[in-house]
Parts: sequence; structure tokens; C-alpha cells
Amino acid sequence: METINIERMTYGIDSLGHLNGKVVFVPYGAPNDRAEIEIKETKNDFLRGSLTRVVEASPLRRESPCPNFPECGGCHWLHLLPETQLREKEDYLRFILKPLSPGAIYPIEALPMTHYRNKMELKVKVNEDGNVVLGNYKYRSHDVVPLNGCIVQCHENLTILKALNEFFKQPNGAGIAKNIDEIMVRTLKTQQHALIYQKSPPDDITLNAFRDFFNQQESLSRLELVDKESSFLTLVREKPPFAFMKKNWTVSPHSFFQNNLDGAEAIYYTLISIYDNIHSKGRFIDLYCGVGIQTMVLENRFEEVLGVESNEDSFQDALKNLKTRNTSRIRFICRRAETIFGTPMTKGVIAGLHLNPPRTGISQRVGRGLMGIKPRLITYLSCNPMTFKRDALMIMQMGYRLEQVHAFDLFPGTFHLEILGTFIR
Repeated sequence: METINIERMTYGIDSLGHLNGKVVFVPYGAPNDRAEIEIKETKNDFLRGSLTRVVEASPLRRESPCPNFPECGGCHWLHLLPETQLREKEDYLRFILKPLSPGAIYPIEALPMTHYRNKMELKVKVNEDGNVVLGNYKYRSHDVVPLNGCIVQCHENLTILKALNEFFKQPNGAGIAKNIDEIMVRTLKTQQHALIYQKSPPDDITLNAFRDFFNQQESLSRLELVDKESSFLTLVREKPPFAFMKKNWTVSPHSFFQNNLDGAEAIYYTLISIYDNIHSKGRFIDLYCGVGIQTMVLENRFEEVLGVESNEDSFQDALKNLKTRNTSRIRFICRRAETIFGTPMTKGVIAGLHLNPPRTGISQRVGRGLMGIKPRLITYLSCNPMTFKRDALMIMQMGYRLEQVHAFDLFPGTFHLEILGTFIR
């Protein structure tokens, strides 16, 4: 056992200290803790340890408000005071972005700390005694920790979780659960979807059981039993459409959408304010456009708008959303972002381009494509500051400067951070 002083948080679950001249990473530490640790891994230039005892607790530490923390693994920083979480995120964001010399990094926009998450992904485990456990994987483990009492899931998701727990207590519940990989529930106000991922085609007992479950759960607008390639059962109930930012939207279960509605609204209104300040003559391209919400809220600022999305479900949702508009200058296409460069779609004046890639960031092919079109303004929304930094360096080498960075705390209690960078040519 060793005793160290915890200095700060890192971009990740770990806190950071030093031992014998080496950096040591320790999960669940708090800045200014004096902590007893056990060294678990030794590398040439750093160590990894586990926290065995807090010798002297930091004033920045608190008792977790969630009964599942830290075992659940879904949240990482619930042992820190809310204001400490924000400060540490701002500190590591400034540290990561310092080499980019951004013109401005705005303070993180704080959002509600509890019951903000509209999407719930449940791992399923059947214990030896036949009890079914629904929850998250424990940190660095495949043990499933139940989510009962979760403070970040929205109330509607927790209601369905309670109903699912009761469902699997029925006599054939364990048998049904053994054929389930995962359960996804997403609640977007009036629309609540549940996807039950099957390991193999379900039997009649399973199909009938979920029909009964759907009939009993009036909040559900859609329930599907699926695997990676097939749908075995689809049940739909008429519900009012999902209303967001004063319009109605279609977001199907397999489409991407932000897991925090307040955060999504904050991001979209920030995008609007950014594009309000530029000359709009020319085309706007929205790469990785999803169901097209940000495309549509920005379309009136440009002569022509192109939305590009490779996911078929999201693309179909975008088309449905487009049909609800009386007139539009938008064209959506379903193809990979890499394939649009060198085509008529990227000819002419590109006034603006928005990027919202997955956590892995943009590919080198997309980067090379951007070099050939030189939009006046690029906005880049990222859920991973590390890949954002990598891609920002590439964009800046094309003759752009990072004008400003907005950050949004979409996932309080975790180390995750959503950032929006604005690049000016």
C-alpha cells in the first residue's frame, strides 16, 4: 500500500497524483484527497492504482447521491461536488485545447444534474438462482449491477425498468431473458420506444409474453424484438408526435439522437447564433446529419442545403421530417461522408459546413476532402475532446483558425463533455 495526494481529475474516470516521480492514475479519487492506494499496473512512465482508503477526504468530495455508485459503472464522478465537476471539466478542456490557441473557450453550460438521460441501455444477466438482473456492467467487469434508484435516467425510463423487472419475475421470465442480449428504451416526451435484442429467433412464448407486456404499458408507443438483421415482432401504439423546438419530429428507435434534450436544445440554439453572424451566400453542407434537426433549423440562412447521413434509419427519418415542411431548400442523401467529395455536391461556393461525427472523429478521407472545398466556416460538434483536438489540428493546417469553443455538460456525473468548435477560414 502507498499513500499519495490526489492533484486533479483527468479526461476519464481517473484522478491523478504522483508517486516516486511517476504519474499515478487512480479511479474515484478527488482533488486534494490524501488517499491510500494499491498499485495495480506499472509502466515505464506511469502507474495505475486502485483506491483502498481515503485517509483525509477532500472538501471537494461528497457522498454519492446515487445508491448504485460506483459499482454501476454508468457514472464516474458522482463522488465530486457539482461545481467541482464543472471546474475540472473546464480545466482539462483548456489543457487539451491549449496547443490549438482557440480565440475563446466559453464557460461550460451547466444543465440539470438528475433525470436528464432519455436513453437507457440495459444489460441482461440471469443468475444461477434464476433471478434476472437488468442494469449496467460494473466498471472493468461483465458483472451486471441493477439500475434501481438511478438518478440520471428520466422518470419514464425508470417506470419501464420497474415494469421490466416485474415482467422477468414471471415463471418463464428467466427463459425469456436468456435469449436477450440487451434492452434499449428511449423516451422522447410522448414517444417511448423499446428494442429487445434477441440472440436467436424468439419462440411463441416470448412473442406472446411481450405482446402482453406492450398491452399493459400504455406509455410505450413502439416495442420491437430484433436482432442485428431481422425484426421478429413490431408493436405500435398511436401517440402524439415528438415536439421539440416548436416543431414535430420523427426519431425512430435505430436513429441517433442526443441523450439529453435540454443539452440538445442548448447546442442547436448555439449553432443558430453562430450561423446568424456569417454571410450566407452559397451552400451549407451538414455531414453526419442524423434525422436532420440541425439541418432544418439552419436552412433559412443559406441558398442551398445538403444533409448527408449514412445510417438508413436516420436518413428515412430526415425525409419524413422534411415532408412536414411546406417548402424547403434541403436535399438529404444517404451515403458515407467520404463519398461526396469530388462530386457536383461539393462544387461551387460552400458557405458553411457542419460536422457531427461519431466518437472516433472524422476519417482521413473526409479530412482530405475538406482540403478541396474550403468552406468559409466549419462548425464541429464532438463528444470526444481528444479526437476533436486531432481533427482540429488537421483543419487548422488547411488555413483555418479555431475562433471559439462552446462546451455543454450533457452528462453530469460522468467525465464526458460535448464541445462545439467554430473554425473560420
